[in-house]
Amino acid sequence: MDKLPLHKRILEWLTSHSLWEFSKHLVEVALSAGLISVGISRFFKAAFDTGLSIFLVLMGVMGMLWMSGVFRWSTSTSKTEEAKWDIYFFSPGVAVSLTPSIGRVIITLHILSTQPTELIFLHVTLRNDKGTSLDCESSEPITVGAMELTMKMLDKKLPPAELTTFEKAERLNLDGYAKFRDGNSIKQIQIRMTTVASM
Repeated sequence: MDKLPLHKRILEWLTSHSLWEFSKHLVEVALSAGLISVGISRFFKAAFDTGLSIFLVLMGVMGMLWMSGVFRWSTSTSKTEEAKWDIYFFSPGVAVSLTPSIGRVIITLHILSTQPTELIFLHVTLRNDKGTSLDCESSEPITVGAMELTMKMLDKKLPPAELTTFEKAERLNLDGYAKFRDGNSIKQIQIRMTTVASM
């Protein structure tokens, strides 16, 4: 077997050695890139998890403070919302008391307003299922505070004969209207209630 010339053997050795070194270099670069990629992904995932945890803790603390009344969220309200004015009529007890023997009718109503106002006129019609109706009204002004339960009583004397068709504990309908004044503004509220008579 003939031996290769020395220069060819040297060239072959250099070629194979270079390819081996190049392959090793590629493997090292690939491994390094992989490690860097894994490290970066884990870093960002840890940063995201930490940020999410901090956010949830802060929201929980703020929710507890809000529920305990330490502070409230500041909300912008429009002029329409600020000017909203609601008035409610109701009676937590017996609204109508009748005394037929002396012809006396007492109607007791309670008023709740979302803004301070003044009741300047009240008209109520009392009806039973037999078709009898009684009208009561008052022009005596009373002050109604904001979110304060205010009682208004109508006390009227009538001929006893007009109360003969009314019976104890029968169903009565209260219909009417009330006028309220707030500065230069007048607001009229309709009243519709169902109650029973007390005698």
